[in-house]
Amino acid sequence: MNEYVIVHEIGDRTILVNSKKNRIYAKLRGSISEGLFRYGQSALEAVFAIFAVLEPRYIDYILDMRFSEALPEEVFTLWKDKALELASKYPQACMVAVADRDSPFWMQISGSKEIFQMHGDRMLGVFQTTEEAEAFLDKLRGFPD
Repeated sequence: MNEYVIVHEIGDRTILVNSKKNRIYAKLRGSISEGLFRYGQSALEAVFAIFAVLEPRYIDYILDMRFSEALPEEVFTLWKDKALELASKYPQACMVAVADRDSPFWMQISGSKEIFQMHGDRMLGVFQTTEEAEAFLDKLRGFPD
């Protein structure tokens, strides 16, 4: 993570960017209110827009939810709508998750049929650690070890 720059941080929720690798890393922890979600989502949308202007072949997005609680239903609905919107708006975006298979937020996401039906081909995997996710993406994109 030493090649990343923090572009947004509020509490223990962070968005980092690695511009050399066209990669966004978002880390969620604990619970989240609608206000905090909207604030963070605005920052995430700005980062995607900046990357898109550069017209990269891909934008990799790592969502680290290992320590996140399940989102309240109304916030999860907002999250799902925004996830579908971002995926539609940025077809070059691919996502990997960092989570235990039984982590609460991942369980919510994996139960959402719309995301997988519409954009499942760009959801590249679920990893136990950030290092595993990074290594997978580096290999996929041809970056040296």
